[in-house]
Amino acid sequence: MSWHDRRPGDIKAILLMLAVFGGLVAAMLLGLGKNTNFGFGPEWQCTPIAKGDPICVKLIPKDQAK
Repeated sequence: MSWHDRRPGDIKAILLMLAVFGGLVAAMLLGLGKNTNFGFGPEWQCTPIAKGDPICVKLIPKDQAK
């Protein structure tokens, strides 16, 4: 089956799947930087800033906060 033998419905389905796949890739790339800890353990909370390195703070357990 060559490209010229495809019906309009086939082309619409291919374009729809490309759009869905592109949306998933974009969502993964945009969501990736929000929950990263920049190589530190789970006891660290890091916040990316516009210019420069992220700011990271080590979380203190509640029983040691006093």
